[in-house]
Formats: sequence, C-alpha cells, structure tokens
Amino acid sequence: MTATADSWEYPTQRKFDDVVPLSEVDPNDKAAVLRSRALAVRESWINAMEGRIIQQELKKCYRAEGVNHYQNCRHLVDLYMNALKEKRVEGWRKAESA
Repeated sequence: MTATADSWEYPTQRKFDDVVPLSEVDPNDKAAVLRSRALAVRESWINAMEGRIIQQELKKCYRAEGVNHYQNCRHLVDLYMNALKEKRVEGWRKAESA
C-alpha cells in the first residue's frame, strides 16, 4: 500500500511520570535536579524526533503523489514548517535558564 497524504496519522507518545520543572526544583536536592534535567532533555529530543517523523512522511507523500504533491501534501508541509520553527533540541542548561 502506498502512503497518501490522507492516510498518515500523527503518532502518539508514551507518557512518562511527571517531574517538576528545573526552575521549581530545590538546587540542594541533587536527585530531583538530575530527574528534572533528564526530563528537559527527553522532552527536547521527543520534539526533535517528531519533526523527523513528519519529514519522513512528507518525503513518502512527495514520492507517492508525484505532480499532485503541492495539493495533496500541503498539510504535511505546514506541520513540517511549524516543527522546524518550534521543535529544536535544547540542552538542560537552556531549560535551566528559562
């Protein structure tokens, strides 16, 4: 079966335990700080991988649709352009200063 623009669904994510954001953690509690850092990095990488998945689906759609890809893949292009702007990898130092 070839992938068409309408057959792709946005993937669901696995939910992890809630961890307090780095800005709200007591700096003296090292275990909580490390958990918060890990959460910030994990969320950042999840966002980046979502962008990569959208890019792969856009490539599939482009190849499958041929000359009609401008109309049939437009929603994926919009998702991908939004992901390029918003879904970047940020380290825990960036999250710590926010």
